Amino acid sequence: MNDLVRLEREGGVARVTLARPEAGNAVNLELAQQLQEVANACASDPGIRSVLLSAEGKAFCVGGDLSAFAAVQGDARTALLQTMADTFHAAQLQFLTMPKPVVVSVQGAVAGAGLGLALIGDLVVAGSGAHFTSAYTAVGLSADGGSTFLLPRLIGMRRAQQLLLTDRRLTAVEALDWGLVTEIVEPGALDDHAARRARAFANGPTAAYGAIRRLLLTSLASDFASQTDEEGRQIARLAAGPDASEGFAAFLAKRPAIFSGADA
Repeated sequence: MNDLVRLEREGGVARVTLARPEAGNAVNLELAQQLQEVANACASDPGIRSVLLSAEGKAFCVGGDLSAFAAVQGDARTALLQTMADTFHAAQLQFLTMPKPVVVSVQGAVAGAGLGLALIGDLVVAGSGAHFTSAYTAVGLSADGGSTFLLPRLIGMRRAQQLLLTDRRLTAVEALDWGLVTEIVEPGALDDHAARRARAFANGPTAAYGAIRRLLLTSLASDFASQTDEEGRQIARLAAGPDASEGFAAFLAKRPAIFSGADA
């Protein structure tokens, strides 16, 4: 089977690349399965300290592979969509919950499942020509890819309703204004800029990043007392670890810290 999702290592950075450009990186069952395998590999490899998720071609990801859906009928279509959704969502969950930051680099069309992939990034770097849409209701489907969970948290309920129910298309500038992306760069600078962001994370305090990712993910289901109790436990635990010791020493010596990424 051809690699539809490519995994390459550059130091502590895992480069994950959607590699189905001839189809706009549309998600079929094979791509979803490979994405889950790659996500599991990134999560389980202690040498990987950040992930850069990008895609080949003009589009980041146009969504699900409608031609594959149309090729089957009835119960077979239901089974295909259920399997694809479960597999794709498992990959997203792995990226969301592992302790390593994720940078997503997007260009061109970011639609449907592609929007869901962009939403899992801690930083989302968009080319100036990128555009974003849900696209589900245009083909008679409900939203997936975690969009009903992540969009209200990122951009608020009213804007999430507008995107998901009307299939409004956002430009990169509008996406930045709404909080869907972190920053915009010119297309020619996209790859290098996103790679620099990922390398900076890979050289940082991985355990601290992981604690922050977990705290943010659970914050809206918590109350202030519970959340701050957990914050206290995490900061106290990390304070005894090697990266905090290095950070303290570097601060006192007025030099850059060299973090190992080790947990406490």
